[in-house]
Amino acid sequence: MVEVICDTSFVMLLASNRIKNIQNIETEIGAIEFVVPNLVIQELERISLNNKKKVLLLML
Repeated sequence: MVEVICDTSFVMLLASNRIKNIQNIETEIGAIEFVVPNLVIQELERISLNNKKKVLLLML
């Protein structure tokens, strides 16, 4: 199994774009496991909170 360590930008890209031909990748290099470090999760939570604050300010 190949582990892919994801940074914040990669996770955001995966969330916003559809992954095409993932089966082809697995055929070429084997099974894939995406690993997201706790630091990345914390950063994504901070980004989410900041975006919510911005939306609330725009609504005022």
